[in-house]
Amino acid sequence: MLEANGEKMAGKKVVISGFGNVAWGTACKLDELGAKVIAFSGPDGYILDEAGVSGEKIDYMIDLRNSGKNICQPYADKFPGSKFIPGKKPWEVKADLYIPCAMQNDIRLEDAKNILASGAKFLCEGANMPTTNEALDYLMKNGVIIGPCKAANAGGVACSCIEMGQNAGHTVFSPEQVHAQLKTIMINIHDSAAAAAKEYGLGYNLVAGANIAGFMKIANAMMAQGVV
Repeated sequence: MLEANGEKMAGKKVVISGFGNVAWGTACKLDELGAKVIAFSGPDGYILDEAGVSGEKIDYMIDLRNSGKNICQPYADKFPGSKFIPGKKPWEVKADLYIPCAMQNDIRLEDAKNILASGAKFLCEGANMPTTNEALDYLMKNGVIIGPCKAANAGGVACSCIEMGQNAGHTVFSPEQVHAQLKTIMINIHDSAAAAAKEYGLGYNLVAGANIAGFMKIANAMMAQGVV
């Protein structure tokens, strides 16, 4: 999504919500790409760490979650220079990219206004419908590019398909092979959504494009099976 707009992840400041596997998988990948996760949230509030959440810090939070302590306050106690903000969400923190990985309707209109006020250009949905329709409309009307959950979350299903292919072929893929396949799949999903939006005169609207491309794929499959 960013690279399609001439942007690179290296050096970008990112805010993440969520305390589960998706959030920490996202943090690990962002760290690998050179981005800097500066804030993340848990059920008790959020952490702000301008130095970046990476390396041992990510490992610590994963260990904390695995121990059943699904709160983020201990992070601030362990790592000097970080701050814990209780009872609030991290959407008020200024960043380049926002990735909600927590729950449905995590970003509402007031949150969207905070995100826009920060000068952000990108939001990628890492959960099931984490942004309300009202917030989505507001962000898109004000030029924020959205990576919609319908497309972004396809990676999970894609990994299941890769696993089934591995099992059917009685083989074992290396992490590098899985990553290469997944990258190709996700690029194709992005390109299909972008092409569909462009075809229908909607510009670079990935939300509409993902809907159109998804509906067309289902319709074509039904026609191929003689259902319609």
